[in-house]
Amino acid sequence: MFELIGSEASYLRSLGVAVSHFYTSEALKQTLSTMQHHILFSNIRHVTAASQQFLVDLEARLGENVLISQVGDVVLQHCRRFHSLYVPYVTNMMYQEENRNFLCSLKKLESDPVCQRQSLKSFLVLPFQRITRIKLLLERFIVVDHAEFPKHVTVEHLKTEVLALPPESFLLHLAQSQTGHPTAMILVAHTR
Repeated sequence: MFELIGSEASYLRSLGVAVSHFYTSEALKQTLSTMQHHILFSNIRHVTAASQQFLVDLEARLGENVLISQVGDVVLQHCRRFHSLYVPYVTNMMYQEENRNFLCSLKKLESDPVCQRQSLKSFLVLPFQRITRIKLLLERFIVVDHAEFPKHVTVEHLKTEVLALPPESFLLHLAQSQTGHPTAMILVAHTR
């Protein structure tokens, strides 16, 4: 879950560059019609605002408990807003008809150190990439089985050397799982 929060913060910083450096650039606006500017950037400010609120909610969950046990509800809470913002963003995404003034202004903006040698296009595709990334991060967290804790859950240390398992392996017993039957599984933790 730290990966979800950290990557959301990084994504938000990059969206901030897209908005504060490119979207608000007067030099770039002078090379485009109002319609061209809208087509190029679509609703990126609203996408950014939604991401900010998502990060605030994720950080609030982290503040409740450092051992984040669940964030799926936070993601689901934001799904409807993401959908309402990302669909128009994707729909409006077009390649800008390139003209000389536009290219000159764009090249100057992209050479600024704040862009870290990334093009405007790389900033504009961030929302597409983010949708996929969130899905992948939430899949490292699919529930295989569950039981009431601590009533029906016990942990047993294993002789990992004998069994040729990683040193942080353990046996998890679910005395009464969701199916009503006992379940046991070997799990491996990243740390002790």
